[in-house]
Amino acid sequence: MKLTRSPDGYVVRVPADLVAALDLHEGDDVTIGKIEEMSCDLSEAEKDALVARMKSLARPLPPGFKFDREEANSR
Repeated sequence: MKLTRSPDGYVVRVPADLVAALDLHEGDDVTIGKIEEMSCDLSEAEKDALVARMKSLARPLPPGFKFDREEANSR
């Protein structure tokens, strides 16, 4: 992305693939906010270990379990 100055203020140039992914159209209002940058320097082995750990924490649902959206929303 690139910030340029125009007579009316500033313009942020956004790549076409990002515009398509966000389903943006000319004239749409957008808000730009500051995102704290996260740094994660893990090796592939560490990433694989974390994924394996998350999978080990998963628990199967009881037999015959069915999610009832109406019941969940009535709470």
